[in-house]
Amino acid sequence: MYGMVNQALEAMIKETAGPEAWARITAQAGVDEPAFVAMKQYPDSVTYALAGAAAEELGMPLPKALHAFGVYWVSYADRGPWGKLMHASGRNTYELLAALDEMHARIALSFPELRPPSFGVERVQDGVLVEYRSDRPGLAPFVVGLIEGLGRLYRERVEVRQVDSRDAGAPHDRFHVRAFPMEAEA
Repeated sequence: MYGMVNQALEAMIKETAGPEAWARITAQAGVDEPAFVAMKQYPDSVTYALAGAAAEELGMPLPKALHAFGVYWVSYADRGPWGKLMHASGRNTYELLAALDEMHARIALSFPELRPPSFGVERVQDGVLVEYRSDRPGLAPFVVGLIEGLGRLYRERVEVRQVDSRDAGAPHDRFHVRAFPMEAEA
């Protein structure tokens, strides 16, 4: 994965648990990088090791930590150079979900070795079905957090339910997503 993913994880940990926690995480993960370079490719094993050590440091199961990172990722990307692209790609959660593959194709122009996941989106009566395809295993909790993070970005309340799991033998992870404007909650 590119260094920007590791940079985002580092930022989340430092913001929520402090720089000392990040130092313990990198030591636990066996990662001896003084700083990650956003546009440099790192082995996936580095990111997985950091995520596992972060979950341990935070005292939570890995799926919960990945979920939190997914939510955080959206706000991190929004504050960075990808925010404008995200807002130009959709006016709400459903639109941005449907535009993720196109957005990743545009990002790949800057990241030539990018191996992004693919998202298929199908409208259903009460929301959308999102099919998540990736050669990286175990990231469904991150995707749930990502979708919830998109809802926050657009001030929508989002309900995400995983309906198929690659870990349970399905060809891809699939999620049923429903989004509601925050004002509708009252």
